[in-house]
Amino acid sequence: MTSVAYRAEPPSPGWLWTAGGLLVGWIVAATATGVLYLFADSVGAISRTYPSMNDWATPDNGIAINEWPYPDNGLWSLLTNIAVVLLVLVLTTVATSWWMRRSYDRFSEGRLALVLLFTGWLPLKAGGPVGGFFGFLLAVVLIRYWVARHEDHLPNRTAIILVAALAGVIAVYGVLHPLWTVDVVPSGAGHARAATIVIHNAGRVPVRVDGFTVPPAFDIAPAGGFTPHPGRLNAPHRTFRFPARSERFLVLSLPQGCGTPVLRFKVRYHVFGLHLSQAVPARVSLGGNC
Repeated sequence: MTSVAYRAEPPSPGWLWTAGGLLVGWIVAATATGVLYLFADSVGAISRTYPSMNDWATPDNGIAINEWPYPDNGLWSLLTNIAVVLLVLVLTTVATSWWMRRSYDRFSEGRLALVLLFTGWLPLKAGGPVGGFFGFLLAVVLIRYWVARHEDHLPNRTAIILVAALAGVIAVYGVLHPLWTVDVVPSGAGHARAATIVIHNAGRVPVRVDGFTVPPAFDIAPAGGFTPHPGRLNAPHRTFRFPARSERFLVLSLPQGCGTPVLRFKVRYHVFGLHLSQAVPARVSLGGNC
């Protein structure tokens, strides 16, 4: 009598082990991302989202002025923001896979990356569209029944090269685009309403600003009627030196309107001998709800 041997299907990881692997991977990746963020901040390659502290955006409602990781500044910033998401994705995938492979050798890191990105189970809220606790539960199910039944492995050397390359892309862009909005402070009433936009140079080197452009509906307020300040910018074509780790103030006359639109004004500047421009966003209150 002959017998036919069937290849046994590898067991799926347990529910608790899978959930623990996701938690461990998230914590390790968040720690690594935090270390990279602190390094980037130390060299002036990134800033943070500053909550506006005025009467229409308080710490309680958490309205952030900056888009994060980097404001929308064209194709270059788009690629850099994608690089941030990919960097977090690689770190979380490697950390989660490292924990899961301690007990299960058969594991697909490519599928795991897709699951993490789709469910949003990534530090810094880099993924989507699900996210939250439901995204975590969905990731646990998909890992048990889809990821753990296949095998592909990202070599450690390849992972290191990927992390280094993505970090390099982010660092280069951040160092060359050091201007961030810190705060927006409204003042005046009626036709005399204005907004003071506080701009921060996060870089470690000074920037020479050659000029800036604001949307047609907004005007740069004259110096009269405002308290003088050495950092005030009241001429769109004025060239001045923007010291490292310092702040300057742009005062805009506000048109009549409603809502809190995101105003983008373009700054033309020189840094490291390069002539660049950067769109700096700021949420400006024009009045009540539309």
